[in-house]
Amino acid sequence: KLDNDNMEMQRYDFFELGLGEPYAISSGHDLGISDLLDAIVAHLPEGYVSVEVEEEPRTKIAIVGKPNVGKSSFVNAILNEERAIVTDIPGTTRDAIDIEFTWEGKDYLLIDTAGMRRKGKVGRDVERFSVSRSLRAVNRADVAFVMIDAVEGVSEQDKRIFNYINERGTGAVIVWTKWDLVEDKEAAFKKLADVIDFKMPFLKYVPYLSISNTERMRIYKSFEYADRVAAAVHRRIPTAELNKFFEEVQHKVPVPTRRGKSAKIYYMTQVSTRPTTFVIFANDASLVHWSYVRHIENELREKFGFEGVPLKLEVRGRKSDKSR
Repeated sequence: KLDNDNMEMQRYDFFELGLGEPYAISSGHDLGISDLLDAIVAHLPEGYVSVEVEEEPRTKIAIVGKPNVGKSSFVNAILNEERAIVTDIPGTTRDAIDIEFTWEGKDYLLIDTAGMRRKGKVGRDVERFSVSRSLRAVNRADVAFVMIDAVEGVSEQDKRIFNYINERGTGAVIVWTKWDLVEDKEAAFKKLADVIDFKMPFLKYVPYLSISNTERMRIYKSFEYADRVAAAVHRRIPTAELNKFFEEVQHKVPVPTRRGKSAKIYYMTQVSTRPTTFVIFANDASLVHWSYVRHIENELREKFGFEGVPLKLEVRGRKSDKSR
């Protein structure tokens, strides 16, 4: 019954029991179930499970964004057929549509979703259902292709979509659509980095590319991005390797003092993927400033990659009320 991120944090208290990694689940919201099942299967005797397991499981890609940014057009261009209805009227797609697809010997599941409107704009029951199904598609996916109209630019709704993706721990790729309508393409592409720096600086770790559905420009290159991000989403760093890295970080930049005191940090471990979460154990969490935690995150990305993957770092003190 750990139905949200704040409640999910309660599971870290159980590390004190020394029984291994605790698993947080929410049956009602379908959270953490797959991780729990994977852990169960890993402990079963060899040959006990008769179900065949794919050597290379298909990558699930949720195609999300505001209405009328070209999500269904992208699917049709990829498949080279009119699988999804496309019109100039926003909101044509009402439900999330699963489409199996193979490209260069790799299997994918494309999840075409309804456009995510602002909460105040969602009126009728069918639209509320559509948005709900789109959000669930993000939960199911390894990677979300966030489609943004290159002509209109970044909106507040785009930022809200990314906030939801970050909360769920899903990998992300920014896909700038309608690139054929951009006049000075070379200059416009150079400005994209500035757009992210000024409007979405929290997404500097997210890769991006520009596409045109009508001209089929770079639409298949997007799968190269999906493969890299999907691999990073499922990446687990062994505790021994992680702590060796952590010692090097502290050697280069020691933990700053706060209120005349310095924190004693014991060790660091990765406790989950989706979301990719690391826990730092210290004697007093309140002595570890958020800026130092951000520094550790930057060092993690430089060392281990995690391209397109939101990271969560938590500092845990000896007492449960000392966490943040």
